[in-house]
Amino acid sequence: MQFNIDLNRLQKSYRIIQAEIHPDKFVSANQLEKEQSLIKSTEVNDAYQTLKDPIKRAKYLIKINLESEKNDSTLPPEFLIQQMEWEEHLESISEQLKELEQFKLLIDGEYQKAMSGLEILCDKDKNWNHAMKILNKIQFIDKLNFKITNQINLIEIK
Repeated sequence: MQFNIDLNRLQKSYRIIQAEIHPDKFVSANQLEKEQSLIKSTEVNDAYQTLKDPIKRAKYLIKINLESEKNDSTLPPEFLIQQMEWEEHLESISEQLKELEQFKLLIDGEYQKAMSGLEILCDKDKNWNHAMKILNKIQFIDKLNFKITNQINLIEIK
Protein backbone atom coordinates (compact mmCIF):
# COMPACT_ATOMS: atom_id res chain seq x y z
CA MET A 1 0.00 0.00 0.00
CA GLN A 2 1.15 3.51 -0.70
CA PHE A 3 0.21 6.99 0.45
CA ASN A 4 -0.63 8.42 -2.96
CA ILE A 5 -3.83 6.75 -4.13
CA ASP A 6 -6.45 7.33 -6.80
CA LEU A 7 -9.44 8.55 -4.80
CA ASN A 8 -11.88 8.00 -7.67
CA ARG A 9 -10.77 4.39 -7.98
CA LEU A 10 -11.02 3.98 -4.20
CA GLN A 11 -14.60 5.27 -4.23
CA LYS A 12 -15.58 3.00 -7.15
CA SER A 13 -14.06 -0.03 -5.43
CA TYR A 14 -15.80 0.86 -2.19
CA ARG A 15 -19.18 1.09 -3.91
CA ILE A 16 -18.69 -2.22 -5.71
CA ILE A 17 -17.74 -4.00 -2.49
CA GLN A 18 -20.56 -2.40 -0.49
CA ALA A 19 -23.06 -3.39 -3.21
CA GLU A 20 -22.05 -7.01 -2.65
CA ILE A 21 -21.94 -7.13 1.14
CA HIS A 22 -24.36 -4.45 2.34
CA PRO A 23 -26.85 -5.73 4.93
CA ASP A 24 -29.78 -4.69 2.70
CA LYS A 25 -28.82 -7.53 0.36
CA PHE A 26 -29.18 -10.03 3.20
CA VAL A 27 -32.68 -9.19 4.45
CA SER A 28 -33.97 -12.68 3.75
CA ALA A 29 -30.74 -14.47 4.76
CA ASN A 30 -30.25 -16.41 7.97
CA GLN A 31 -29.10 -14.63 11.14
CA LEU A 32 -25.43 -15.61 10.78
CA GLU A 33 -25.25 -14.27 7.23
CA LYS A 34 -26.94 -11.04 8.33
CA GLU A 35 -24.42 -10.59 11.14
CA GLN A 36 -21.47 -11.37 8.86
CA SER A 37 -22.77 -8.88 6.32
CA LEU A 38 -23.07 -6.19 8.98
CA ILE A 39 -19.56 -6.88 10.29
CA LYS A 40 -17.98 -6.88 6.82
CA SER A 41 -19.89 -3.81 5.72
CA THR A 42 -18.70 -1.95 8.84
CA GLU A 43 -15.10 -3.04 8.27
CA VAL A 44 -15.20 -1.94 4.63
CA ASN A 45 -16.71 1.40 5.63
CA ASP A 46 -14.03 1.93 8.29
CA ALA A 47 -11.29 1.08 5.80
CA TYR A 48 -12.77 3.46 3.24
CA GLN A 49 -12.98 6.29 5.79
CA THR A 50 -9.33 5.71 6.71
CA LEU A 51 -8.06 5.53 3.14
CA LYS A 52 -9.95 8.52 1.76
CA ASP A 53 -8.62 10.91 4.43
CA PRO A 54 -4.93 11.70 3.84
CA ILE A 55 -4.15 12.20 7.55
CA LYS A 56 -5.85 8.96 8.60
CA ARG A 57 -4.23 7.15 5.67
CA ALA A 58 -0.78 8.41 6.67
CA LYS A 59 -1.35 7.42 10.32
CA TYR A 60 -2.33 3.94 9.22
CA LEU A 61 0.63 3.55 6.86
CA ILE A 62 3.09 4.77 9.46
CA LYS A 63 1.58 2.53 12.13
CA ILE A 64 1.87 -0.63 10.03
CA ASN A 65 5.38 0.20 8.83
CA LEU A 66 7.13 1.59 11.90
CA GLU A 67 9.67 -0.90 13.15
CA SER A 68 8.93 -0.25 16.80
CA GLU A 69 6.27 1.42 18.87
CA LYS A 70 8.88 3.87 20.13
CA ASN A 71 9.73 6.56 17.63
CA ASP A 72 11.14 10.03 17.81
CA SER A 73 8.19 12.08 16.65
CA THR A 74 9.14 15.22 18.54
CA LEU A 75 8.85 18.35 16.48
CA PRO A 76 11.92 20.48 15.91
CA PRO A 77 12.15 23.64 18.05
CA GLU A 78 11.90 25.88 14.98
CA PHE A 79 8.51 24.40 14.10
CA LEU A 80 7.31 24.83 17.67
CA ILE A 81 8.29 28.50 17.42
CA GLN A 82 6.50 28.69 14.07
CA GLN A 83 3.37 27.24 15.70
CA MET A 84 3.38 29.92 18.37
CA GLU A 85 3.92 32.66 15.79
CA TRP A 86 1.04 31.38 13.64
CA GLU A 87 -1.28 31.16 16.67
CA GLU A 88 -0.35 34.69 17.73
CA HIS A 89 -0.85 35.96 14.19
CA LEU A 90 -4.29 34.35 14.04
CA GLU A 91 -5.20 36.05 17.30
CA SER A 92 -4.00 39.42 16.05
CA ILE A 93 -6.08 39.26 12.83
CA SER A 94 -9.12 37.45 14.22
CA GLU A 95 -11.55 40.20 13.12
CA GLN A 96 -9.95 41.11 9.78
CA LEU A 97 -11.46 39.12 6.92
CA LYS A 98 -8.91 39.95 4.20
CA GLU A 99 -5.96 39.19 6.45
CA LEU A 100 -7.59 35.91 7.54
CA GLU A 101 -8.11 34.92 3.91
CA GLN A 102 -4.48 35.71 3.09
CA PHE A 103 -3.32 33.78 6.14
CA LYS A 104 -5.48 30.83 5.07
CA LEU A 105 -3.77 30.83 1.66
CA LEU A 106 -0.37 30.76 3.38
CA ILE A 107 -1.41 27.89 5.67
CA ASP A 108 -2.97 25.99 2.74
CA GLY A 109 0.39 26.29 0.98
CA GLU A 110 2.23 24.98 4.04
CA TYR A 111 -0.24 22.07 4.21
CA GLN A 112 0.31 21.17 0.56
CA LYS A 113 4.07 21.42 0.91
CA ALA A 114 4.04 19.15 3.97
CA MET A 115 1.72 16.67 2.23
CA SER A 116 4.07 16.48 -0.75
CA GLY A 117 6.95 15.79 1.60
CA LEU A 118 4.93 13.14 3.39
CA GLU A 119 4.11 11.44 0.11
CA ILE A 120 7.81 11.22 -0.77
CA LEU A 121 8.72 9.92 2.69
CA CYS A 122 6.01 7.24 2.56
CA ASP A 123 6.03 6.15 -1.09
CA LYS A 124 9.64 6.67 -2.13
CA ASP A 125 11.94 6.89 0.90
CA LYS A 126 9.99 4.61 3.28
CA ASN A 127 11.31 6.77 6.12
CA TRP A 128 8.55 6.15 8.64
CA ASN A 129 10.09 8.00 11.61
CA HIS A 130 10.52 11.16 9.58
CA ALA A 131 7.05 10.65 8.09
CA MET A 132 5.66 10.62 11.64
CA LYS A 133 7.30 13.99 12.32
CA ILE A 134 5.85 15.46 9.14
CA LEU A 135 2.44 14.01 9.98
CA ASN A 136 2.57 15.73 13.38
CA LYS A 137 3.25 19.02 11.57
CA ILE A 138 0.39 18.37 9.17
CA GLN A 139 -2.01 17.68 12.02
CA PHE A 140 -1.15 21.01 13.63
CA ILE A 141 -1.48 22.83 10.29
CA ASP A 142 -4.82 21.12 9.65
CA LYS A 143 -6.16 22.23 13.07
CA LEU A 144 -4.91 25.77 12.49
CA ASN A 145 -6.56 25.82 9.08
CA PHE A 146 -9.81 24.71 10.73
CA LYS A 147 -9.55 27.59 13.24
CA ILE A 148 -8.93 30.09 10.43
CA THR A 149 -11.89 28.79 8.43
CA ASN A 150 -14.15 29.00 11.49
CA GLN A 151 -13.06 32.57 12.14
CA ILE A 152 -13.71 33.52 8.50
CA ASN A 153 -17.17 31.92 8.71
CA LEU A 154 -17.96 33.83 11.92
CA ILE A 155 -17.07 37.12 10.28
CA GLU A 156 -19.07 36.34 7.14
CA ILE A 157 -22.15 35.46 9.21
CA LYS A 158 -22.14 38.84 10.99
